[in-house]
Amino acid sequence: MGAAPTAPTAVPVHVDVDVDVDVDVVIVGGGPTGLTAAHLCHRLGLSAVVLEQRDGPQRSPAAHAINARTFEIWRQAGVAMGPVLSAALSPDEAGRVHWVTKFGGEVIGSLPYERQGDEMLAVTPTPLRNLSQHRLEPLLLSPALDVRYRHTWVSAAEHATGLDIEAVGPDGPLRFAARYLLGADGAASAVRRSLDIELIGPRSLQSFVMVHMAADFRPVVHDQPGVLYFVLDPASGGTFISHGRDREWVYMHPWDPETQAAETLTTDHCAGLVRAAMANPDVVFEILSIGTWHMSAQIAERYRSGRTFLVGDAAHRFPPTGGLGLNTGVADVHNLIWKLAAVEAGWLDPSSLASYEAERKPVAQFNCDQSMHNAFKLIEIPIALGVTPDLDESIAAMHATLADQMGRAGVQAAIANQAIHFDLLGLQLGHTYSGPLVIDDGSEATVLAEPARDYAPSTRPGGRLPHAWLPDGRSTLDLIDIGVPTVLVRDGSELAPDEMANAVVVACPIGVWLDTFGLDNDQCLIVRPDQHVAYRGPLGGVPAALQRLGVHVAG
Repeated sequence: MGAAPTAPTAVPVHVDVDVDVDVDVVIVGGGPTGLTAAHLCHRLGLSAVVLEQRDGPQRSPAAHAINARTFEIWRQAGVAMGPVLSAALSPDEAGRVHWVTKFGGEVIGSLPYERQGDEMLAVTPTPLRNLSQHRLEPLLLSPALDVRYRHTWVSAAEHATGLDIEAVGPDGPLRFAARYLLGADGAASAVRRSLDIELIGPRSLQSFVMVHMAADFRPVVHDQPGVLYFVLDPASGGTFISHGRDREWVYMHPWDPETQAAETLTTDHCAGLVRAAMANPDVVFEILSIGTWHMSAQIAERYRSGRTFLVGDAAHRFPPTGGLGLNTGVADVHNLIWKLAAVEAGWLDPSSLASYEAERKPVAQFNCDQSMHNAFKLIEIPIALGVTPDLDESIAAMHATLADQMGRAGVQAAIANQAIHFDLLGLQLGHTYSGPLVIDDGSEATVLAEPARDYAPSTRPGGRLPHAWLPDGRSTLDLIDIGVPTVLVRDGSELAPDEMANAVVVACPIGVWLDTFGLDNDQCLIVRPDQHVAYRGPLGGVPAALQRLGVHVAG
């Protein structure tokens, strides 16, 4: 749609080679982002293969917050939502965040963990839930998808019409002929490194050891269920994360690789870390795995090189403070795949593929900045406790502060000041796009007090179509075609479908049109396949708008 294409690199002449698999899209990486891309390809008629070097789905917890927009995308992509939603933790179990002296000790303060209640059904058909990645990934698999575990991507050579891709599987080398390559292979992306694309930003803000445990901690949490427990004790500070309070937990503890070798993080040592953070160190648990990781805040300098696109953690790395990494990756491929399919189908100009980076990189930057803000804002709590670099002084200061009425109130105020960290609805549903695939109607965007928190549904071009329930029980989001633009009109309006090609016309009930969309009878919306509004204006302007968007409207 009107954007200038990425500056071309030298394109070698294609030389025929023996090809084992001919496919539209090769996706390197079988995590949630790569599997979502595969689902979208399947829905849109693109053949795709996923190459994953692991021998199966994720085995230990990683991401766990699945936000409303991600669920909406999976609904549209054809993911079987019943098993996914059934596997998620309920809001009653995972709806709070607690700050405790020790795990199982005194609760000093608590906050809600995102908005998960039924009241959210007014703005989304699928509110946020907590579902650990190692339980999620098997549920994203489908017989319709070609997912190849124990397959390592090796190289790609681009030519005028596609790429020749080499990989190694259990039975030896494989060659793929593909139209496009997606690097969904995580923070250490081999695809990104092969393109010499740099990550911009701090590589390691802090390091942690992750202790994955099997445990029934219901007697520990008592009547204070939650998803996160921040331990305030300076001698054993860390975070307990519930992946099911009766079965599985993670303990995150700060680790300094400069002073402690990773080899010393044995099972016995890590068990000692866990017990030191517990009010009752005799509680039984079994360590299942131990890992280390570095908190980063980096975004790739480019998201694209020719026919290769970076998505998910290959394109951006955030601190976990906000639960945004997985969700941002899912939205990346939702933005990209329909454009690839449209170009391949011939109804969208290939120059429109430049909009992927133009639209998604600012979202990643906003999410990264918010995650950084959340991480650094947490420091307010140990400051309120009087924590210093001296451990003995810090322990004494914590006890003295909590014993003092005003001191305790100061700590609780610092905890209350973290509320936006755990209330990011605006960030989840409110991001907007601009550029050639969006026609600005001259209206002013709603000014929000806290854009990360606050969400104001709007049909202003660039934003996600507002959700409302239809009389038949569907969402307005379900009206949007995944393959071509949808022209939404008020029920009873006259707009002949044969006036254009490569678009569908859908009538919206009058009540929703007036009350939710706030539109006049003679207005309409053009909604992109990713459910973002591209045009808002008079019915008669639709053919010209489609042409301006780069849609080939000739019949």
